[in-house]
Amino acid sequence: MKKLITLVALSYLTSQAAFAHDLYPAVAGSSVPQQIKQQGIQVQTVVSDADFVFRPYQHPFDASTFFETYAPNWLSLEETLMHWSSATGVDPRVILVTLQLSEQWEPESEITDAEVTHIKAAIKRIANHLSQYFYRYDADTKLPANASTLAILSTLNDSQLAPAWSKQYIAWFGEPAQALESQASHAEARTLNAVAPPYGFMQMPWRQGYNWVPNGPHAHSGSGFPLSSIDVSYDWPSWGGATYSVTAAHDGYVTVLSRCQVRVTNSNGWGTNYYHMDGIQVSNGQWVNKNTKLGVYASQKSVALCEGGSSTGPHLHFSLLYQGRFQSMQGSSFGPYQVQTGRYSYDDNCNYSWLVDKRSNQKVCFWNRIDNPVM
Repeated sequence: MKKLITLVALSYLTSQAAFAHDLYPAVAGSSVPQQIKQQGIQVQTVVSDADFVFRPYQHPFDASTFFETYAPNWLSLEETLMHWSSATGVDPRVILVTLQLSEQWEPESEITDAEVTHIKAAIKRIANHLSQYFYRYDADTKLPANASTLAILSTLNDSQLAPAWSKQYIAWFGEPAQALESQASHAEARTLNAVAPPYGFMQMPWRQGYNWVPNGPHAHSGSGFPLSSIDVSYDWPSWGGATYSVTAAHDGYVTVLSRCQVRVTNSNGWGTNYYHMDGIQVSNGQWVNKNTKLGVYASQKSVALCEGGSSTGPHLHFSLLYQGRFQSMQGSSFGPYQVQTGRYSYDDNCNYSWLVDKRSNQKVCFWNRIDNPVM
């Protein structure tokens, strides 16, 4: 089959690999799990993995009520918190408690502009650390505690803080909503990473009848695993170029996380995240059907990165989740196209990473223009 890459996409590919961008920096390894093993520390499980990940439909969080109750001077943090909670996939309760212990944050204190700037940066950093540690530990079956507990202690860089963390969580939010899982149920949860959405359940995240250009699968952060995300654009323009409608890839309930980010979650557990958005025209709790317009992908960098991050040009950062966990796209189908993820983030080598058009069983390389057929 001929590899038909549009001239626009080809020029983008050759512009210093501009398509490969990290939303936030890679996190170095932590010595905390090894310390726990070597010192024989008995670590209490502070929160289940199900309550660690962000599940806005199954386990919603009312950020406005939290700040009005506990931190009325810090209302400006609400969008930052919810934005990075969704982008990293970490429940906002987990971020807030870790923030309090890490930064000695005093929610009832008077604040200055400098303090707000500092705490906003801390939210982004802490959410990033929690997320990267969680997905790193989630793949290891020989750890001394569940992935969530180790991610929290590694972010705090202290193996002894589990009791203090639990005490603060309960003070603000009560006991975790889900019973703490056993090792067996944790192993079962990891097995879910092999599951793909039912064929026909999802389409590509743009209007049916249009052709866009996707790049290679990558992690939600831009590096690492699981390879849960792709970037898509109509023609990969420079900043200020024309942009186009983003639509729901499947039926589900909407959560608007910030001015530039939306999630859609179905009651069957499958969800999708839409980042670098503009003109969002759906609202929290709204039910949308597959192909419903959510907004457009942003033309201006300041809009696309409404709470910070990195982006090289107008596009949609589109991610797949199951029960709140970022989920590898391996074997998943979006419309007629089934994904082969490749070896690592942004692996655009068509010998390792490609799409299969199930209508013809033909292999299609990433960076080809593909259709989203009317269904």
